[in-house]
Amino acid sequence: MACPHVSGLAALLKAAHPTWSPAAIKSALMTTAYTRDNSNGTMTDESTGKVADVFDFGAGHVDPMRAMDPGLVYDIAPLDYLNFLCNLNYTEQNIRAITRRQADCRGARRAGHAGNLNYPSLSATFVADGAKARMRTHFIRTVTNVGGGRSAYRATVRAPEGCNVTVRPDRLAFRRDGQKLSFTVHVEAAARAKMEPGSSLVRSGALTWSDGRHAVVSPIVVTLQAPVQ
Repeated sequence: MACPHVSGLAALLKAAHPTWSPAAIKSALMTTAYTRDNSNGTMTDESTGKVADVFDFGAGHVDPMRAMDPGLVYDIAPLDYLNFLCNLNYTEQNIRAITRRQADCRGARRAGHAGNLNYPSLSATFVADGAKARMRTHFIRTVTNVGGGRSAYRATVRAPEGCNVTVRPDRLAFRRDGQKLSFTVHVEAAARAKMEPGSSLVRSGALTWSDGRHAVVSPIVVTLQAPVQ
């Protein structure tokens, strides 16, 4: 039942905000979702009764009223998708077959990696082979002010267990509605010495931008994979 519910909410958001793109609507639904149950307890997996995690509930349970006024959205333009395909190592011929337009991947590959698609969540995967004590990556994101007028947001991070997460800058000051500002999220994970070959370890956290009225929440997921020996 999730699909028809979310589809209906997307239609309501589009009616309320006709200029919003599909990516902006998706961002509004994701960043305003909640991850606690009606008694403010931890959500559980209905099939197992165990504590649910980010792979069970995603960004969380949608909140229609909050999604109408998310404060900030992570928007995505067609060029962003082209750069994403480039950084997934699709050839320019492959991309042309999909998009019916010319693509130049040289600039996209110099600029970053596939994780820099302006998505409202952050996911890092590291191969924990024991050769590196620390593993690092970064994500570049751009948010658009849809909360109206001037506003100042501050970042707070709940880092995944065993990870360090920093945001630069950690404050964003908007002067007008529709203004876009960018930031970088640096993620560092410690290698796990006792992981079994072929096993994986998943830890989750969250990044929240808040101006005192809005809370714009993005899940952070870090996966450590031990190579098969």
